[in-house]
Amino acid sequence: MGRLFKRTGNIEEYNMIVVTSGCSFTNCGMSWPYHIEGHEVHNKGEVGAGNSYITRAAIWQCEDLLSRGIPSDEIYLIVMWSGINRKEVLSTNRNPLHSDYISNEKDRWWLSNFNYNIDEKNSVWLKSSIPDMNWSNQSVCDLFEQHWKHFYMEEESLLNTFENILRIQRYCKSKNIKYKLSCWQNIFNKYSLLVPKGWKYENQEMFSQEIWTLTWRDGEHWKDDRYWPDEMTDKISKDTPLLKDLYPQTQHLWNMIEWDNWWFYEDDQVEYGGLSEWVVLGEKHNMGMQHDPAHPSEYSHEQFAKKEVEKWIC
Repeated sequence: MGRLFKRTGNIEEYNMIVVTSGCSFTNCGMSWPYHIEGHEVHNKGEVGAGNSYITRAAIWQCEDLLSRGIPSDEIYLIVMWSGINRKEVLSTNRNPLHSDYISNEKDRWWLSNFNYNIDEKNSVWLKSSIPDMNWSNQSVCDLFEQHWKHFYMEEESLLNTFENILRIQRYCKSKNIKYKLSCWQNIFNKYSLLVPKGWKYENQEMFSQEIWTLTWRDGEHWKDDRYWPDEMTDKISKDTPLLKDLYPQTQHLWNMIEWDNWWFYEDDQVEYGGLSEWVVLGEKHNMGMQHDPAHPSEYSHEQFAKKEVEKWIC
C-alpha cells in the first residue's frame, strides 16, 4: 500500500515526489493518493475544498519542496479539481468573528490551512463546501448563507475555476514541474439525468453527484449491489452544452487551457468525465460504502491509483 512520506532518510528508494491536491475525492479515508506505490507523496487534498483552495495548497506544497532544495524535475503535481461553486474565505485574528469561526470542537471540517506552520488561532481558511452545507459551526453557516444568497453566480465561479487552472498551468511551466490535471467528475458541461421509468425517482431530474451515487435507483442511503443499470446507455454529459459557451466572459480563458496535460474518462455517454464516471461507468463499481455513500470506496480508489494515476508519473 502506498504511504505518505516526508522527505527524510534515504530518498533513493523513491522515483518522484508526488504532490496531490483536491477535495474529499483526493483525501477522504484511504483515497487514491494513499495507494500510489514507489513515490514520496504529499497529499494536500481537503474535505470540502474548492478550486481556489486546491490551487493555493498545490502551489504552497511545491514551493515548500523547492525551498528545501528539491529539484523541480523531481516533483510531479496532480490536481483533481472539485465543483466550481465552492468558495473559501480567509479569516484572521483581526476579524472580530474569528474566535466564533474556529469554535466548536465537533467535526471541524470547515477549517483548513494548507500551510501547516500557521496556527488557526492566527489565520485559517473557512470553506463553504456545497450550498446549504450544515457545518456544526453556526457562524460559518451564517457567513456562507449570505454568500449563496447575495454573491454567488455560476458564471463567475466558472471564470474563477478557469483562472485557477491557468494559474497551475503557468506555475508548473515556470518552475519546470511536470503535472497532470483531472476532475472529480465533469465540471465543464451543462448536463443532467432524467431518471427512466421503473426506478424509485422516475421522471425526476438529477444533477452532478446525485447522478453517480445512484440513490435515484431505490431511494436508499446505500446498498452494496447498486450498480449502473446495463440498459441505461443514453448520453448524459456527452454532446451537451459546454458552460464556456453559455458564459461569454469565460471563453477566452477556456481557449488558453493546454489540454495535453489532462486526464478524462470518456465514453459514449459522457465527456470530460472524472473519477466518478470512471468508477460508475468505466469500472462498473458500486459507488461508496455504508458509512460514506457519496465517495468512491477504498477499493475503487486503489484501482484508480493502479490503473490510471501510476501511469502518469514519470
